[in-house]
Amino acid sequence: MKTRYLTDGKASVLLIIALVFSYGFICMTKNCFSSAMVFIVNEGLLTKFQTGNITAAFYVVYGILQIAGGILVDKWHPERFITLGMAGAAVANLLVFINQNYVFMMVVWCFNAAVQFAVWPATFKLITTMLKAEHRDKALVIITFANPLGVVASYLVAAIVPRWQVNFLVSSVGLLLISIAWELVLRSIKRQLTEEEIDLTVKVKAEKKGSFILLFLTSGTAIFVVIAFIRTMFDLGIKSLTPTMIYECYEGISPSFATVLNTVVLLAGALGPIIASFVYPRFVKNEAVMVALVFSVSVPICLVTLMIGEVDYWLLVAALALLVLFMSAGSLFTTSFVSKKWEKWDKGATVVGIINCASSLGIVAANSLLTGLADSVGWGGTVRVWCVMMGITWCLTLITVPLWTKFIRKAYN
Repeated sequence: MKTRYLTDGKASVLLIIALVFSYGFICMTKNCFSSAMVFIVNEGLLTKFQTGNITAAFYVVYGILQIAGGILVDKWHPERFITLGMAGAAVANLLVFINQNYVFMMVVWCFNAAVQFAVWPATFKLITTMLKAEHRDKALVIITFANPLGVVASYLVAAIVPRWQVNFLVSSVGLLLISIAWELVLRSIKRQLTEEEIDLTVKVKAEKKGSFILLFLTSGTAIFVVIAFIRTMFDLGIKSLTPTMIYECYEGISPSFATVLNTVVLLAGALGPIIASFVYPRFVKNEAVMVALVFSVSVPICLVTLMIGEVDYWLLVAALALLVLFMSAGSLFTTSFVSKKWEKWDKGATVVGIINCASSLGIVAANSLLTGLADSVGWGGTVRVWCVMMGITWCLTLITVPLWTKFIRKAYN
């Protein structure tokens, strides 16, 4: 099998910029229904439940197909899957702009999820294999900002446009233009690509011939998949539920002020990858150890939420912000650096697809299970369940440390 990579620094930087803009914009379009929900509900077209169902359906389809996307990206040119995702998403957004029938929009948004099935695995693959070698780790950190920036952009566009339908038109036109720009970037760097044959028969020392599944299980990567699911569920759940939780548990707090307080939580999430990239690999070189440290710090912080309604709301907001900060820090490893280790077997995109599938289902769980939990047992019962789940996840991280350490020691020493 042949691999293609860049040795020219300028071409590599150009590819990084193109990837951040492309992935960031496509993340913006994923949130079109969420950002427009208040306007859709106010217009009386759909209920909150119906609008949420469209988003949930997207992530069910998107998450399941991530596995297939990862496998295909490891076999064919990943850049073509990004073009396919953007072009297909442009069509989906245009169709929603034209027709706002509930069933029609549900089907179209599922189609949107399907055509994006390989965008993140392809983005990851290009970063870890095509960029200049010294740019790859930095790019994995930089790309983590694409999603939060895309979410913020989505809400800004929804707030600015005269009608909520125009939000989808802006996304459609933008995706079409960026897909054209993406193809132009690919043509400009094509001459700079170095191509060489690679040997995929590399085996882990002291390991007999084994299947990918066996190595996936014994390395602890399968546990990382579970951790990624819970981490995403916590991260998104806290971000989306904080305003309602504060408003209902503290007298004198208005919905608007509770929403303003939530910006502290959202901003903390953006800082997580920065702090993690400062610690790793400067002080800690083991990805499993980093994830274990993140959850070790998060468990006592989570216990503060048990005093909801009793402690000052600023203390609660601070605790929730720290939880989101550490959850986002953990995503740098569960989503990116763990999968990067599998590039030695040319399975990086396959692993990142599996992990992103779990993360996508975590988004679905946050939108359904956590909200349902809050409705059924109240906020006191909800935070108790949070603490139990956080403790269980922390135990899982400790199990991964010896498994992952053995795996990387045999593979890279």
